[in-house]
Parts: sequence; C-alpha cells; structure tokens
Amino acid sequence: MKAILTMGLMLIFNLGFAQTDIIEDVLATWDKHVEMSHLLLKGVKPDFLKDKSSSGGRNVADQFAHIHNVRMLWMSQINSEEFKKLDDVIDEKESLQYDYLEKSLQSSDKLIRATLEEGLKNNTKFVGMTPISFMGYLISHESHTRGQIMLALKQSGHPMPPQVAFGIWEW
Repeated sequence: MKAILTMGLMLIFNLGFAQTDIIEDVLATWDKHVEMSHLLLKGVKPDFLKDKSSSGGRNVADQFAHIHNVRMLWMSQINSEEFKKLDDVIDEKESLQYDYLEKSLQSSDKLIRATLEEGLKNNTKFVGMTPISFMGYLISHESHTRGQIMLALKQSGHPMPPQVAFGIWEW
C-alpha cells in the first residue's frame, strides 16, 4: 500500500502538481469532510441528540462526541502541546449540550487541520502514518460514524431532510 501511495504521489508530481498544490488539495479535502460533518450536525435538532439505532449502541450525541474523542486520542500521541488546550473527552452529559458539542468539534477540526498541515510541510509521520494516510483513516472512521448517526435518526423517526441527506455528497 505504501509503495502504491508513493508511486501515485510521484505520478501526480510528474503531471505538474507542485508540492504546495498537493498540500492545499489535501487540506481542502479535510475542510470539505469537516463541512459535511457540520452539515449533518446542523441538521440534527437538539431534541434528537438522544436518538439511538434500533440495534442499540451510542446515541446521536455520543456518536458526535466519539468523533471528537477519537481525534483527541490521536492528538494525545501526535500533538500533545495543542491537545492539552482542548477538552480531550466529551462525556455523555456534555455531548447533550448542543453548543458545547459543536464548539468542541470545531476545535478538534482545527487542531487536526493544523497538525496535517504541519506534517505535510515537514514530511512528518504520525504513529507510523503519513499525514495523508492519517487523514484517510480519520475520514473513513468519521464517515462511518456519520452513517451510524443517520441510521439512528432514521430509525428513530427523524430522518435528515434531503438537503442534508444528499448534501453530504456534494463535494
């Protein structure tokens, strides 16, 4: 996998993309991913934060908190100084406070972005991952969690309106 990624990046550079263009594109990808998560959060009415899927698991609020908490777990190993400035674990009570949840996610959005940018510019690895593969892991994990959120809302009788359900695909 690593060799394929390296070959792919070499091909991109040979096609005329400068390193700064690649960095900007990677960060824009992260920004778009974050935008989709916030679109979903804004579509959730505060009363629906307690919704759960019929199979159980975390409620909607705790799913969003889980996104933040996993980010912060990684940041505790990668960017420990900046990590210390944020709430590293949103608990079950805090997750039900819509504004607190939104602000915490925005803070970890920015911390991840800054960490990715620094890693890309300095060719740094994070716990054995390149910044791009680390971002890929986060996007994969968080997209799965968004799917869990949408399922819980739908099964609870609160499906997202079309502008959200389809909007998360408008990249």
